[in-house]
Amino acid sequence: MFSLVLALVASPQGLTKGELLSTVYGYADRSHGAKARTHLDRQFERDKEQLRRLGVPLETLDSPTEPGNNQLVRYRIAKHLLQVPADLEFDPKEVMLLRLAALAWSEGSLGTDSRWASMKLASFDAAADVTHLGMRPRLDLPDPVAQLLQRAILERRAVKFEYQLADRDSPLLRHVAPLHLHRAENRWHLVSFDLDRHDYRVFLLSRITSTVTIADRSYDEHLSEGIAAVIDELLALRDAQRAVLRVRRGSVAEARLSPRADTRDQREHETSLELGYLDLHAFAEEIVGFGDDVVVEAPEELRSSVVSILTDSLHRLHRAAADSRGSDA
Repeated sequence: MFSLVLALVASPQGLTKGELLSTVYGYADRSHGAKARTHLDRQFERDKEQLRRLGVPLETLDSPTEPGNNQLVRYRIAKHLLQVPADLEFDPKEVMLLRLAALAWSEGSLGTDSRWASMKLASFDAAADVTHLGMRPRLDLPDPVAQLLQRAILERRAVKFEYQLADRDSPLLRHVAPLHLHRAENRWHLVSFDLDRHDYRVFLLSRITSTVTIADRSYDEHLSEGIAAVIDELLALRDAQRAVLRVRRGSVAEARLSPRADTRDQREHETSLELGYLDLHAFAEEIVGFGDDVVVEAPEELRSSVVSILTDSLHRLHRAAADSRGSDA
């Protein structure tokens, strides 16, 4: 949609549907074959309506030589109609939220455009609250694992990869039918059917330690019917596993964890949060990343896991320091 808007704005004389479908990212890479073209025609009609619902002023220009010929109708977006109105104002909270949304793209392919948007928004209110502007929401898929898995899902092909469990010294080889990439708690999960164990399994992408090998053979498309049940089980697990945390007021930890909390108790210098979690070890690692801005009150196994990670890190630092002194000597 963003690429479509850019193409329509960049062409003052307008572009025909054929030109758009053959050149715009998201259309051009899927335009091969008559069946694909029919699908893209319908997609283009839906996208046009979506743009109009969003308030984007999409114009149609009839052909001067062949009026009424739909194949020659040109589409464009007048650039001046997309400019921010002079009388539009944002309050400090709205400016903060808009800039935060722009920062979400900061490391992606739209980085240049999002930086321009951030500077544009900054001009509206120099006194905006910037408490959370140091945050960068990580919305991108981890590369290259996620891209390979997404390709396998689209092609309905089995994959193999090595997976490191938190309580094992070496990774295990997994052979699965990848069904769906699911994001929860700021982490990507692979919903899959384990072809060796004949059961549905969920894997954290961050624990895949090898490259993903895509097999030649495809898997039964009916396996996808179990995706909804697996996600329901994840939600039930998150509801069952509860944590109580104390986080420092105004910290990045509060900004990141508060939206996931079911209950909040704000005090003068800290906030008590109760929230669910899926993976004990992954959640412990996340908490460690916030440093002393977070204290785990419950459950004890989560607190112990955090202490264990911190202790291991301290030991590694001591060993590294000792090795450094030894090499200097």
